[in-house]
Amino acid sequence: AASWKHFARNLWIGLATVFVFTVALLSVNVLIGTNVMLERVVAFFEEKIDVTVTFETGTPEAMLTQARFYVQSFPQTASVTLVSPQEALEAFKERNKNNPKILEALSELSTNPLGAQLVIKAKETEDYPFLLSAVRNPQFQPFIRSSSYDDHRDAISSIEDAAQSVRLFGSGLVAIFALFGLLAAFNAIRVAIYTQREEIAIMRLVGATSAYIRGPFVLEGVWLATLACLLTAFVVATVVYFGEPRLQQFFSGSETGIAEFYLANWPMLFFSQFAIMACLSALVSWIAVGRYIKR
Repeated sequence: AASWKHFARNLWIGLATVFVFTVALLSVNVLIGTNVMLERVVAFFEEKIDVTVTFETGTPEAMLTQARFYVQSFPQTASVTLVSPQEALEAFKERNKNNPKILEALSELSTNPLGAQLVIKAKETEDYPFLLSAVRNPQFQPFIRSSSYDDHRDAISSIEDAAQSVRLFGSGLVAIFALFGLLAAFNAIRVAIYTQREEIAIMRLVGATSAYIRGPFVLEGVWLATLACLLTAFVVATVVYFGEPRLQQFFSGSETGIAEFYLANWPMLFFSQFAIMACLSALVSWIAVGRYIKR
C-alpha cells in the first residue's frame, strides 16, 4: 500500500519513469524485430537460389532419373526437380518472350536445342559445391553440358556474408541499446527517490528501520517495471498486428517472420524482460534509498 501511495504522490515522476522504462524496452524489441526480419530477408533470398545442371540433348531418360535419385539421396539436398527438354524450352521461351530475335531463331530450328535439366536446391548454401561435385562424378559427367552454379557463386557468397553480418550487428545493437536504455531508466528511479529524500530522513529520525523505509520504494520500482512491460507488450503487439501485412509486400506476399517469432516466443520475451527490469529497478531503488538513510 505504501508503495502505491508513493507512486500516487509522485504521479508525474512515476509516469515519466514508466515512459523511460518503456522506451528502453521498445528499443530492445525494435532491434530484436529488425534482426528477425533481416534473418527472414536472408532466408527469402536463399530460397530463391538453386543450381541448374543441364544435360546434353539425347541423354537417356534412365540416366536422368538415376541422376535425380542419386542427388536426392544426399542429406544436404532439399529438393531435386527433373525438367524435361520440352519444359526447358517452354521456360526459355517465357523468359525471352520480349526478345523476338531469339524466338525467331528458335522457330527456324527443326529440333529442340535444349537438353533436360536437374534443378537442385540445397538445405544450406554452403552445400552446393558438394552436391555439384557429386553429380559430376564419372558416371554422369559425360552427359552434362553445363551448370549454373558459377552464375550464382557470388550471390551465394554474398548471402552467407550478409547472414553472418546480420547476426553479429543485430546482437551488438541489442546489447548497446539495452545498456543505454537501462542506464536512463535507473537515473529516472534515482530522481524519483531524490524528490522524497526529506521524507526518508524524517522516517529515519523517528526510528524506522532500514528495511521498512526501503520496502515501499523497492516495490514501487517493481510496479513501475510491471507497468512498463505491460505497456511495451501492448505497443509491440499493436505494431506487429498492423505492420506485418504492410511488410509482406516486400516478401512477395509471404510472411515476414516477425509475427510468428513473437507469437512463439512472447512468454520468454515478456517474462525475461520483466524479470530483468524488476530485479534491476528494485536493486537501484534499494541502493538509492540507502544513500539517504545513512545521512
